[in-house]
Amino acid sequence: MDNSLNFNEQAPNASGGFGESSYLSSFARVQYELGDRYSMSGTVRRDGSSKFGANNRYGIFPSLSAAWNLTEIPWVVEKDWIEFAKVRASWGRNGNADGIGNFDFTSVVFNGQNYTFGPDQQQTNGAGPVTTSNADLKWETVDQFNAGVDVDLYRGRFNIVLDYFIKNTNDMLAVVPVPGVVGFLPAATNVASARNKGLELSLTYRGEKGDWDYDITGNLSIIRNEVTGLGEGGQPINTGGVFGAGNDFSAYTDIGLPMAVFYGYETAGIFQTDEEAIANTAQPEAQAGDVIFVDQNGDGILDENDKTVIGNPHPDFTYGVTANVKWKNFDASIFIQGSHGNDLFNGIFRYDLNTTNLPVSALERWTGEGSTNEHPRISHVDANQNNRVSDRFVEDGSFLRVKNLQIGYTLPARIQEKMDIGKFRVYVSASNLLTFTNYSGLDPEIGSRGTLEIGIDRGFYPVSRNFIAGVNVTF
Repeated sequence: MDNSLNFNEQAPNASGGFGESSYLSSFARVQYELGDRYSMSGTVRRDGSSKFGANNRYGIFPSLSAAWNLTEIPWVVEKDWIEFAKVRASWGRNGNADGIGNFDFTSVVFNGQNYTFGPDQQQTNGAGPVTTSNADLKWETVDQFNAGVDVDLYRGRFNIVLDYFIKNTNDMLAVVPVPGVVGFLPAATNVASARNKGLELSLTYRGEKGDWDYDITGNLSIIRNEVTGLGEGGQPINTGGVFGAGNDFSAYTDIGLPMAVFYGYETAGIFQTDEEAIANTAQPEAQAGDVIFVDQNGDGILDENDKTVIGNPHPDFTYGVTANVKWKNFDASIFIQGSHGNDLFNGIFRYDLNTTNLPVSALERWTGEGSTNEHPRISHVDANQNNRVSDRFVEDGSFLRVKNLQIGYTLPARIQEKMDIGKFRVYVSASNLLTFTNYSGLDPEIGSRGTLEIGIDRGFYPVSRNFIAGVNVTF
């Protein structure tokens, strides 16, 4: 009996890599103040990055700011409830190179590009370029104008900070997919320009009464996003491939729209009978239980021309609330954050595979006339392409999350003195304690993967709920 182990005749291997980049910056700044009432400043930066080729390696980025302190103006002094007031404005240009690789301006040669050669077709080790080059790759620039006011009222108990801003991003850096026939992987390029404008408001109130001390701060941010340019050619950009939909693109960027909106087919329920399906000539493969897709142009053919905007990943507003309260030796703090009005694309499940996990909604699938008008029948063939990118997978991503909560107790001063310690405090805290949302995925706080993919949920590890108990001792 042969007890020897049988290993595949493959040598162990390992791989690795490294990256290298450098920056060179210089700047000059001028500042001018006239008493305590007026102040102005200006800065000019010259930044260089090895991530860009010799054509556009350096960029010039100026900024200006001015402020007017109203506190000493007579009509403000007369108002004893006004503690401090200031108006300010600024304009600046910044450069960004973080969204690209270290050598995206050129075609980098990679090993492992093996090929067959000779009459025996022996595999030969090879190397070659795998990405396209772009010698004119340049800095992404952000021009931002900001105007705001800072006000303290009632001896500093009430604070207001209000800002209005317009932010123009030009020569945006991103990797845009290229057709497979090109034979190269895509590299970064300057693809688009966009404008963000909106308001940011922060309100703080501090108070005390008897043994109670408390403060609460709320902030609100309203931003409107619009694509203002798409570079040379001005062609719309499709991104956000989703495997469950046959790797079809789910995001779309075009002039006049928000960045990376969800783009696909609009649905209108489920075919309840075969007769109803046959009557719809735009979907010749449809049967009872299949999804009804809207023929937007009414030409009787369901194709790419019938795709439309089906969701917006950008929220109407985001907000947060922080509160701290102290009563005698007890203290508590809480931080709540949220987003409202944004959509998410739920691309977690692999509908393109016959053997895979499916969502719970599969239990509510169509099983006969009148059973449901929302979830289609299960079909391994899927001739109607029920799982193509459509508004079926777009959900409301609004959420409210109790991000942090902490409760503590500090020993009275007389006990600390007897123990000969400076401070003794015990506490318990929790992070990501509660999340309120209608989103069916694991976590509504998805964020983005690159500039042109926002709010696409392909499945990821959600934020964890943590509980901590501790003791702080100061001697």
